Amino acid sequence: MLLLINSFIIHALFLDYPSANVTSSWLNSPSTVEGNWRFSDNTSVRTILAIGRNGFPDFCFGFFNNGTADTFFLVIMKVPDKVDSTFSVYDYPPVVLWSANGDSPVGENAILALTDAELALKDVDGTVVWSRSTPGSVGMELAFNGNLRLMSEQNGTIWESFQEPTNIWLPGQSLLPSQNLYSSMSTYNLAKGLFYLGMNNDFIGCYVDSRPAQQYCSLLNVRHHTSFDFGVGSLNRSGNSVTYIARSQDFQYLRLQPNGSLIVFLFLDNYKEMFYYDVLNDQLRDACSYPTVCGRYGVCNNTKCSCPDEASGSTGFFRQSNALQSDFGCEAINTISCGDNIDNHDFLELLNVNYFSFRSRISSIDAPQCKDICLRDCSCRAVVFRYRDYDTSKGECSFPTDLFSLMVTKKDNMLPYKANTCVKIQIPRAKNKKSSSTSLVVLLVSLFSSGIFLLLLGACYFYVLRRKKRSIVNEREGETSIIHVPPVVIKFSYNDLRAIAEDFRVQLGKGGYGEVFEGTLKDGTKVAVKQLFDKGKTEFLPEVETIGSNRLLVYEYLHKGSLDKWIFDRNGEQNLTWKIKWQIILGIAKGLEYLHEHCNPKIIHFDIKPQNILLDEEFNVKIADFGLAKWIERDQSKISTMIKGTRGYMAPELIAGRNVSVKVDVYSFGIVILEIVCGRKNSDMYENEVYLIDEVKRKAEEGRLEDVIDECDEELRGDKGLAVKAVEIAIRCLQPRNIRPFMPVVVKLLEGTIEMEPIFDYGFLSMFYDPNSSEAVKKNDSERLMDSVLSGPR
Repeated sequence: MLLLINSFIIHALFLDYPSANVTSSWLNSPSTVEGNWRFSDNTSVRTILAIGRNGFPDFCFGFFNNGTADTFFLVIMKVPDKVDSTFSVYDYPPVVLWSANGDSPVGENAILALTDAELALKDVDGTVVWSRSTPGSVGMELAFNGNLRLMSEQNGTIWESFQEPTNIWLPGQSLLPSQNLYSSMSTYNLAKGLFYLGMNNDFIGCYVDSRPAQQYCSLLNVRHHTSFDFGVGSLNRSGNSVTYIARSQDFQYLRLQPNGSLIVFLFLDNYKEMFYYDVLNDQLRDACSYPTVCGRYGVCNNTKCSCPDEASGSTGFFRQSNALQSDFGCEAINTISCGDNIDNHDFLELLNVNYFSFRSRISSIDAPQCKDICLRDCSCRAVVFRYRDYDTSKGECSFPTDLFSLMVTKKDNMLPYKANTCVKIQIPRAKNKKSSSTSLVVLLVSLFSSGIFLLLLGACYFYVLRRKKRSIVNEREGETSIIHVPPVVIKFSYNDLRAIAEDFRVQLGKGGYGEVFEGTLKDGTKVAVKQLFDKGKTEFLPEVETIGSNRLLVYEYLHKGSLDKWIFDRNGEQNLTWKIKWQIILGIAKGLEYLHEHCNPKIIHFDIKPQNILLDEEFNVKIADFGLAKWIERDQSKISTMIKGTRGYMAPELIAGRNVSVKVDVYSFGIVILEIVCGRKNSDMYENEVYLIDEVKRKAEEGRLEDVIDECDEELRGDKGLAVKAVEIAIRCLQPRNIRPFMPVVVKLLEGTIEMEPIFDYGFLSMFYDPNSSEAVKKNDSERLMDSVLSGPR
């Protein structure tokens, strides 16, 4: 009886109404629409059409309120199937897939009318906000692929929403040369944004919508490349159209984001949007490559933004548009006046500064000639000059008329050219008139100032030299520290630490960068004191910045020590039950999820291994040793970094030196799972470099994963099914970067809330696999790596 009642409640909540006939109309009012649904982010929808399965809607078409104003958009949306206990509020927000009137929201009592001649949206005052002529239409239908179409009497399509994409590209939808994908202003403001994606001469281009448009990416630009693959789906070109093909049970879509990125999302378990893949990840190799990362006129250097004044060493020409937000861009203090003589125009020269868009207008020219051309064209806002082989007399010029973010060129960009940018400025009239009359005075003052400067420079040199010597003596004596320490942590003097650690008598562990000693605070609290060797200084600084400490690091003492002592115990004296092993695996996963998703900025650990997993009395996990960790901003998808970590745990992309992201920790975690389950190291330098991952590959290809389970554990024999599941999840963590899951997905796999899709090709399971290269990473190349090995209780 209870089951019948619950079933009745669910079906009472939602009934399919996926189509409507002419002539019909719908008033934007709670009392006259089919349903009024509210979501957890305070948005709501008044439905006109809806279609779904199992008593819950999948898609709906209706009036959408973004929760921030009393206005509405006519939209198609994907609806989550998780609701609260009263079946009135959805626990997760919806995903807007298409909007008819993003630039012109309507108010209460607006009307949508369907006739045999048109589909029209009118605001309350009768103004037609949006309409489509549909002669011969007999009805309107919403399909399971998120497409809304108007039908003819023969069930043909007169018009469909797939013909007019907004900011989302759906599976099954084709993009033609006349159709563009436009970003929205924000998640909740559906007005047309600054970026668009469209077909252009048989390739897909990404553009800033300026005059003229400026291109910042291209896809499928090689004629014989007919498919762009991203694991769960692909973009397939046929003739002059490109179709989005899905290869996953989870609903997926491509969204052109407000910042110009192109992201693949999955709608996991039919209720939660999850980031999956950045399509432009390989092409735009760092965040500075995005056109508006630092706003208009902003200069991006390692994701930090500044104005051209700072980059050129000049002052008084630009200021931040928002004093508190440097990434909002810069504005000229003196606007360029086209009525002025060109003598009032000049340039700020930015050396080694590039621009994302380059439309060459003139070649075989030098920089002064380029600047002269720009001075004579008032619409020109800058000169981008590119040249080769350090010969500035022969180069190419580009003259953007609308200037967005600039980017400092790094040595590791491997560009085939050098680039300088000259930003046009307006010289104030008063300053220009005074310049000739005061030039002599300036010269005399400059000479006098130079003499004073040289005297001061000499005095400063001797002062710094004296302070440096004193600092070295103090540091040796343990009296002071030259390292900035966050004020929220406790500082200890060197003498205090000697007393705490009893002259560093009881050693708990030793590794490549230092030693760990047992200590006791005055209140009886046991601690672990890490003392780094001189060669560990580069690892010491990041750890201080990441977790806070002093020159010697003082940790909580964890009695169970590090994980490696338990899973690599050859004598069998410290075996773990399967229940505890599973607890540890899940604990590490949730710890990494916290670092990657809930810290702001996010943290990449870079050295996940059993030696850095510490255990308390109850075998609860604590991730330790943040010496190699790196902060990344929440909007960063990848970073540039040196090769670092421990052999046997590093992801292929880290060894290859490109496309490094939080997923390097996911890879390391996959190796750790294998080691926990199998009870042996992935690589052992004393056993002829026999890699566990290669053995797992062989067993997986033979369909005999259970053979790699640690047979020594008696209790494990009764839990072999779960152990095999853990190995299968580990394999997913070891997949190529573009299809490797993020930690929230890994946690869900471990908790059993989502299912694993089958893997048919295990070729990636190799210590030397590089998905971006035709050749495997050579073994001897991977051995010249930085081992950060510091284990033992802390």
